[in-house]
Amino acid sequence: MLGAWREAGSLGGRAGAVVLLVALALCGIVAGSEIRATPCTIESPGGTADCILVLDRVSPGLSEFEVKVTLGDPATGEITAVRFPSWAGLNSKSKVPSDSVILKGSDTGRKVGPGSCEVVLATLTIRGDTPGTCGIDVEVIGMRDEVGSPYTLPGKAGTLVVREPLEDTGNQESTAHPSSSPLLPQAGGPMTPLPTLDPISLIKENPCVPTDSPAASPDGPQEAGSGIEEPDTDAGVTTGTLCVDSDPRGAQVFVDGQACGVTPLCLALDQGIHHLSVLAEGYFGLEGEYEVPAGQVLHLPAFVMERPAKCWIIAGAGAHGSVYPSGCVEVGRGGSAEFVFHADPGYRLDALQIDGVWYDAKSPVRFEGVTANHTLWGEFSPFPAPMADFAANRTEGYAPFAVRFDDLSVGDISGTLWEFGDNTTSFESSPVHRYSQPGTYTVSLEVCGAGGCNLTRKEQFITVREKEPLTAGFLANTTSGAAPLHVQFQDNSTGNPDSWSWDFGDGATSTEPSPCHLYPLPGVYTVRLVICAEGCMATADAVTVVNVHPQVIGGSVGFFQVMCSAEGAHVFLDGRYMGAIENGTLNIPVYVTAAPARILQVRAEGFLQYYTKIADYPGEGETIVLDVPLQPLSQEEAFFGRFQVPTLMGNLTISGPSLM
Repeated sequence: MLGAWREAGSLGGRAGAVVLLVALALCGIVAGSEIRATPCTIESPGGTADCILVLDRVSPGLSEFEVKVTLGDPATGEITAVRFPSWAGLNSKSKVPSDSVILKGSDTGRKVGPGSCEVVLATLTIRGDTPGTCGIDVEVIGMRDEVGSPYTLPGKAGTLVVREPLEDTGNQESTAHPSSSPLLPQAGGPMTPLPTLDPISLIKENPCVPTDSPAASPDGPQEAGSGIEEPDTDAGVTTGTLCVDSDPRGAQVFVDGQACGVTPLCLALDQGIHHLSVLAEGYFGLEGEYEVPAGQVLHLPAFVMERPAKCWIIAGAGAHGSVYPSGCVEVGRGGSAEFVFHADPGYRLDALQIDGVWYDAKSPVRFEGVTANHTLWGEFSPFPAPMADFAANRTEGYAPFAVRFDDLSVGDISGTLWEFGDNTTSFESSPVHRYSQPGTYTVSLEVCGAGGCNLTRKEQFITVREKEPLTAGFLANTTSGAAPLHVQFQDNSTGNPDSWSWDFGDGATSTEPSPCHLYPLPGVYTVRLVICAEGCMATADAVTVVNVHPQVIGGSVGFFQVMCSAEGAHVFLDGRYMGAIENGTLNIPVYVTAAPARILQVRAEGFLQYYTKIADYPGEGETIVLDVPLQPLSQEEAFFGRFQVPTLMGNLTISGPSLM
């Protein structure tokens, strides 16, 4: 016989373990209602099955329990083993095997709190001894809540069924045995009931033809060979009979995809292999293949229809918030559920705990494809007050002065208020404000949110000055010297220029504010600086002269030190420009072994030009001071433009190191 069956919706076998739930929310029940024993079915004497002792709801909590479990008929079976869940850190049982056992357990880790649902107290392994049915009686001896206070609960008995052993029917009758392979669930859980076809159409269109079915026994399904009549068989026939029953009865029977009636049912079928399906509303379906022998009756054991498993999600919330739905929420195996958290005003969902693990806060929380029990808990905390802070892209400048303020505040913020210190405000997050008048301004920012308000003030934060006129000017660390000559220029302009354009007189330029320039060759160079402000809406320039003379090569050197009160006066030796007076003096190096210079010429604007013959010439390392007394230019002298003085007498000669 072929009897490979697939059964839907088994909980890991016919007696699956129930997962312990650690409750975080109340189930809405004043107290636990009962402790029950789950039904236990054993296929034949000598086999075993598990019976689970379950506390359905625990409102006051559970610290200890003591329960007695007794089989109503000792001849039917015997309790052979007891397993306690992990939360029962301290536990004990009376001697097994026995037909009665006393169980004690203590929740030392406080894992079973108020609101827990479907709490497993113990799992009992029962061995079947003789066919029959008896009760699994439950007597609650004592219970204690979390604080040790006693309370009582009723016990609800379960049922132990030990089936008759299967008999060999020889040539005239065959009985199929379901395989020991796991029974697989139908997709989608419980099967939807199908319509029952008209009996006439069954005979015309279906491969199955019902024979005279036995009347339904008030005692429920019968075992193979007990009360189902076998039709007479004749030699040479090519059909056989298949008899199907179920627990509960009334399940629809399909053969080769066609509806054939409801259990109990005997069908006349062609010999060979047929596909059989048994479906009932609210139960997992069964399907498989059977070989129907010709001229024989094949009795199948009554199929036990199992309801789909249920899962529980225990949802709760801490103070200052709620979750919907809450408490013990029943979810069909493979189903889904969604939970929405709501915070009280001024509070927010701070964290979530799912099955004992903390996660970042989010809502809603959705469970998909639920196959186990879960716990869900939400914690709420007050919104923290925001912290105000800000910065500005610049804090000093000339009127009119535009400033961009950047809001650097942190926290939950729903509104901002700026005060700029000039009787103006703004509600923007990061505004741009223009100060039109000079002054020093204090700026404040206040931010508000669900957690309250916070204000920060920065005293004298913005300084606005009156705009100066744009005037170009610069200084040079030197304006004369031997080539190559390095000159460092320093911008001394006013009016807050924003661009610079330098022309060094030798074809080179620069846009730096204070550049350094190298003059590699001798010559007289005119340096010009042009400055711009406000995008060159205003410009100004300044000019000076740099004298670069040939480098002194070989021979001994002495010095002339020209002293003159006319700042910037130009000095010449024998008609060759030597430099300009700076700070009342100009030092000129000369070769003492070369032809001596004889004529000193000094020019300054507003003064008569000065000419004189040089009487003395410096020796090596000596310095001769030449004092030049320039005379202001009168009207008549302006006409002639110069005057002649006699040779300087009594020039001061200073011996010593070079002053350069």
